[in-house]
Amino acid sequence: MVEKMDDFERELREQLRTRETPAGFAARVMARVPERRASSWKWFGFGMPVWRWAVAALLVAGMVVGGVEHDRQQRIAGERAREQVLLALRITGSTLRDVQTKVSASSGEKLSQKGAGRAVLERDE
Repeated sequence: MVEKMDDFERELREQLRTRETPAGFAARVMARVPERRASSWKWFGFGMPVWRWAVAALLVAGMVVGGVEHDRQQRIAGERAREQVLLALRITGSTLRDVQTKVSASSGEKLSQKGAGRAVLERDE
């Protein structure tokens, strides 16, 4: 059993020892590797290929367009809210005039606005 282990170790050492490469090995390997040209159109500075710059530009453009659209939607919503508030004020003013007219007609008194928004009753004499 010890002899089998010794034979195995000897074979393993023989297979793993450093050997000289055959003459012309490097040249044969390099001949099989496809030649890569460093084309100027592929790189757009800073070591990044053009397609990465294109993706980055598209992402930035998407964020800008999204921001502009968001601002536009916010402005439209604000204008709608303003129109609703103005309509509500017109309806409230109209309703208050109707109530004032009814109160004046029934009691012979007139409501008027005086001072800082306080309603004061004035008697018709």
